[in-house]
Amino acid sequence: MSYKILLTMKRLALIFSICVFLVSCHEQNTQILRIGTNIWLGYEPFYITRHKYPDLMKHIKLIEYRNASQVLNGIINNSIDVAAVTLDEAVKIKALGFDIEVIWIVDYSNGADTLIAKPSITNVNQLRGKRIGAETSALGLYFLSRFLELNNLTINDIDIVNLEANRHVQAYQNNEIDAVFTFEPSSSKLLELGANKLFDSSQIPGEIVDVLVLNKSTISEEKKRYLNSFLTLNNRTVMHISKDIMPYINSLNQRLHLSETQLIQGYSGISLLYGQDVIDWLEDKDKHQQLISSYNSVLLTQRKIDKPCHCRTLINPGYAKQVFNEN
Repeated sequence: MSYKILLTMKRLALIFSICVFLVSCHEQNTQILRIGTNIWLGYEPFYITRHKYPDLMKHIKLIEYRNASQVLNGIINNSIDVAAVTLDEAVKIKALGFDIEVIWIVDYSNGADTLIAKPSITNVNQLRGKRIGAETSALGLYFLSRFLELNNLTINDIDIVNLEANRHVQAYQNNEIDAVFTFEPSSSKLLELGANKLFDSSQIPGEIVDVLVLNKSTISEEKKRYLNSFLTLNNRTVMHISKDIMPYINSLNQRLHLSETQLIQGYSGISLLYGQDVIDWLEDKDKHQQLISSYNSVLLTQRKIDKPCHCRTLINPGYAKQVFNEN
């Protein structure tokens, strides 16, 4: 055999080995469960679970987005398999035609979502004609609409500035806005600057709900197994935090960067759910449909969707039942 033929065969063998390696890597990567979150009090236990169970996390990747809009885009473009979003955002995605389902409730917001204004604005009526920041592609739109409704204002009474959550503090400091619909850690930082709280989610109890949404178009049986394990272990994490938050203060604060007092106060404004409470909520169809009807109304009025979400199959308690049946 000539030297040239031998060299060619070696090159072909090398190319073949590289191709096999790349295909193998791709197959392994496609079986990593990708969970997308932005920074929010209710999602921080996920990162404690990641730290506590490193062997499981070899198969799971928590993808940290800067704001809720990016998380929504992650589901839409199939970059993630599971998204941590608010229920109204899940309704929006479903209404737009994407194949998703809600598989878990994370928390209720009972004061942690707020409307914060400049020090000179001390009451709601002073907001007329003012610039109010809100992440209108996500929760901010629903929160804004409910605030206006409860305070006898209309969208024409104010100037809405579409503002992603990671820019809330900067926009306030740069005098781009007079008020903003926001949440931790931005709300504490704005209050430190002398801002006033005018409204919060405790005034619309049970309406701001954080959930986990499954992207049915990217999930596989192997990923479902990883998801089941993650839900089981994270449920345990949330249970421990709910019973005594103090041992977890530093771990919960890794992304929030709040003082201990601010962090504890922030968590007093949400209700973390675990155990039977998760299943009870997922199976309460009357509650779901009432909330979904409210979300549909706002999304349609603001032209974020063209037709209402037919969401009777949106919420699937099956994953939660499997978690608790196996444990």
